[in-house]
Amino acid sequence: MRARDGVAGQLARAFGGWSVAAAVALLVGACGGGEVTNQSGADTGGTTCTPSCGAAQCGDDGCGGVCGVCGAGLSCALRQCVEIPDTVGGDGASPDTDTTPSGPTDLDQDSVFDNVDNCPQVFNPDQRDSDGDHRGDPCDNDRDGDGDENLLDCEPDNPYVGPSAPERCGDAVDNDCDGATDEEGAVDCEDFFQDNDGDGAGLPETRRCLCAPLPGYEVRVGGDCNDANAAVSPLVGETCDDLDNNCNLLVDEGCDDDGDGFCDAALPIVGTPAICPKGGGDCYDYSALVSPEQEEVLNDGLDNDCDGVAQGDNGGSPLPPTCDGACTGSTVDAVLCAMEICYPGYVTGSSITSPTGDGISGYWTAMNRWGSTINGLAPREGGSYAVLGSGRWNDTNHNAYPSGAFGGPPDPYSSSGEDMYDAVELKVTMRAPPGATGFTLDYIFLSAEYEEFIGSEFNDKFYIVLKAPQTTQNQPTIINYTHCSHPNQYHDFLLEGEAWCYIAINTAFSEPCANVTTNIAGTGHQCPFGSSTGWLSTSWPIQAGEQFELIFHIHDTSDDAWDSQVILDNFRWEGGSFEAGTISHH
Repeated sequence: MRARDGVAGQLARAFGGWSVAAAVALLVGACGGGEVTNQSGADTGGTTCTPSCGAAQCGDDGCGGVCGVCGAGLSCALRQCVEIPDTVGGDGASPDTDTTPSGPTDLDQDSVFDNVDNCPQVFNPDQRDSDGDHRGDPCDNDRDGDGDENLLDCEPDNPYVGPSAPERCGDAVDNDCDGATDEEGAVDCEDFFQDNDGDGAGLPETRRCLCAPLPGYEVRVGGDCNDANAAVSPLVGETCDDLDNNCNLLVDEGCDDDGDGFCDAALPIVGTPAICPKGGGDCYDYSALVSPEQEEVLNDGLDNDCDGVAQGDNGGSPLPPTCDGACTGSTVDAVLCAMEICYPGYVTGSSITSPTGDGISGYWTAMNRWGSTINGLAPREGGSYAVLGSGRWNDTNHNAYPSGAFGGPPDPYSSSGEDMYDAVELKVTMRAPPGATGFTLDYIFLSAEYEEFIGSEFNDKFYIVLKAPQTTQNQPTIINYTHCSHPNQYHDFLLEGEAWCYIAINTAFSEPCANVTTNIAGTGHQCPFGSSTGWLSTSWPIQAGEQFELIFHIHDTSDDAWDSQVILDNFRWEGGSFEAGTISHH
């Protein structure tokens, strides 16, 4: 109904309750004259402005002129000439000459009655109100409603520009009206530093937040603790030399992880640093049982004395594998063969399934090599290895959805109970051969979740689950875990008061893109699209003759996006003393 009131309805309301019919009658017969024409007399000069009056009898024609002038006793209301009602004499004629007429008024003659005019004293027939504050623009001292008065605002009709607005980079606009654009300290500026020694990092106190680099402020990395020495920088690796080379407030970290007095053979040494007084050359710095001062132990699979030769060793296995054929393809037998689980009479069952009910074709296979032929993913043993994943291994972006894409049940090993998606499990039942004291497996975990989810619970998991009657009392037990990368932000469980993480992006072995050791080119997981843990080994004890079950399980956590894969290789029996746990090959 409101749309149909039109002019007559508005007049009736403006005249304080007159009926619609009365208001219409006024419009029809009030002027009593002939047709009113445009009287502006304005010379359009060939411009495109076309006067528009239509049925209007008075008011603005849209081009600076008027549509007509009302006669005596008439007033222009909504572009129509109407008679001012007699509110004193009551005779229905013109108002009494001895009184002042009452009723709607239009002080600025813009054809909008004062009681509905958003700017009653200034001609504004279009009633423009840019900021919607019910005050017409000609009367509004802050037309754009940005909190800055028009006189102080360099763009008074732009609510995103004004003295109170923040300066922003890259738009070539003086957002805060200070006479400059893209200046230092803008809300989206970036830190730049002076770099006096050319090592790519600068002193923290030289920081300037800029929209673009300036001469002398061209590096984006701070934290240099010695800007006069290019060998000291947060971008360099640690050297064993009694100095904090990488500016992390630690001295010679990682030089002697096993505390045997020998420095890691992979790290450079200067002089005789305090942390490793016995020198360098520790070829396996995760075990004090391996160092240049140890004696070689025959047939344990280790180079105990770090001379480069495991003397008399046959891999430490009481039962070598007997794998035949190409060991490639998408069959369970090919996967076991690629992992060197080739022990006739000792492997009693195997399967690959999805606990979440997903279609997992293409999510597992056995292959000769994944990715570039020059990456660091050559098989550890034999000519092939197995790949399991929460997505298709040959997808380029590792963000595919499996057929079904079902979620749940909750992860039984997670302390916070996140749902599992796209789960894949390789299950093998075996009997440990005579002389076996344990087993070892090599693997590398790769994920598209690096690095944005590091330190959070939103990370895919890879579990090696052992269930054995004597070794685990028939309880499913995850055996591949290690220290966490950010234990104060996230951990999976506590053991003797220490935080531990299952193999995922949160482990201490994970390689951030700022410090990648393992080349995984060609897998689609290489930085900046993802990263990996590097090659790992997990060893665990088992009793000879024990019938046990191993489950190799991988899944997406809390969603079915950003897939992860694991390469599995070189399963072998341990036949002597060894150190249980998970270690990195780097």
